Amino acid sequence: MVKMTSLAAGVLTALFLYTGVAQAQWVFLGRKAIGAVNRLTSQGSDKQGQGYDVATVLLEADADKAYSTAVNLLKGNPNCTITHREDRTRTIEFTDGKILAGMKVSRLEENLCQLLISSTVTPGKPSGTSLVVERVLQVCQKMGVQCMLAKD
Repeated sequence: MVKMTSLAAGVLTALFLYTGVAQAQWVFLGRKAIGAVNRLTSQGSDKQGQGYDVATVLLEADADKAYSTAVNLLKGNPNCTITHREDRTRTIEFTDGKILAGMKVSRLEENLCQLLISSTVTPGKPSGTSLVVERVLQVCQKMGVQCMLAKD
């Protein structure tokens, strides 16, 4: 019985140590992801119809502060108009007159949030890439958070 108990204790200790190492690796990977603006875009085609343009970034910041920063930046931009806003869910839609885009700020942890911005792309019309990425980088800059386009 003593051998079985010490074996079980050894197995449990090994599991806890392994879990700690695995968690540390995830934290390291997560830290590398903070501030990396990831982009997914499709131009679509005449047969497919519209495409899409999406950018996302993790920010080491409060979600409510990131959202209010984005709203204030959009309000202060004469080239953008807010078409819909829902503060409770931290979502906002805006346009530059050619492209409609939407932004959602999600709280992941107390001081960690995700910005997700998307727009549609119509074949033969300008891409929303610059509009979408510009807004993400502008929020990062205003909040004093270093962000840059992720390398593939």
